[in-house]
Amino acid sequence: MIRFGGLFGKPVGEAPAEDTPVPIPGQGEFGDVAPYYDHLMRAVPYQRWVDYIEAILNRWAMKPAKVLDLCCGTGRAGSEMCRRGYNVLGVDLSEPMVRHCSAQAPALPALVSDAAFLAIKPEQFDLVVSVYDSLNYILDPALLAQCFEDVYRVLEPGGLFIFDVNTPRALTSGLFTQQNLASDDPLLYSWEAHWDPKARVCSVDMWFRWRGNDGDTVEFRETHCQYAYRNEEVLKMLEAAGFVGIQPFNAYTFRPVTRWSDRAFYVARKE
Repeated sequence: MIRFGGLFGKPVGEAPAEDTPVPIPGQGEFGDVAPYYDHLMRAVPYQRWVDYIEAILNRWAMKPAKVLDLCCGTGRAGSEMCRRGYNVLGVDLSEPMVRHCSAQAPALPALVSDAAFLAIKPEQFDLVVSVYDSLNYILDPALLAQCFEDVYRVLEPGGLFIFDVNTPRALTSGLFTQQNLASDDPLLYSWEAHWDPKARVCSVDMWFRWRGNDGDTVEFRETHCQYAYRNEEVLKMLEAAGFVGIQPFNAYTFRPVTRWSDRAFYVARKE
């Protein structure tokens, strides 16, 4: 099964996407918030994230040219990699988010596709990256395993897969209950996190209000859900997909993942 929306932006070179696009249903997340997402995330250090990815590449003696930004969102990280000379394609399930990729500087070519059923031809990339706990949004472990298999399929032999996840500690500790209602920011928000230990899912009820310069306001709600994947589960899924040389790290370091890690990065190679 292949689920694929449209291609946005100007693709570089021969298009790696499958030839027959079909519409896909939205998930209800990253829809209404898409026009305000870059403002909401304006303090996120995307450049330092890419610095860390490049430190990993140096450690693995890798100089990739063709990169897939998996779950690219509005394309900030992928755009930063484009600026550094990589040939990058973004993919994301949210069409409203993908439409903003063309507004980045430089623009990020991107398509709408489910991460677990990538509409990408085999062996198109020598690096796949996914950052900012995007893969936690895959709530079914079987679909995360399918995602890893599809990433393996689209990587060239010897290619690397670098991604991060929120750890169970992060999702169970209430980190996502937060608000800025006392601020003068034009985007006000109030988030309340709920942990379901049986389902191992953290759901965050999000309320937003955007106050425009013209005095108009826009108010909306979204609920975002993330699954708490354990380190040993992720490692087994990567091994089952065929990856080798798998190493997990405490985020933004080369230290091992521990029970106190809030975010884990994984590096895996296709044989």
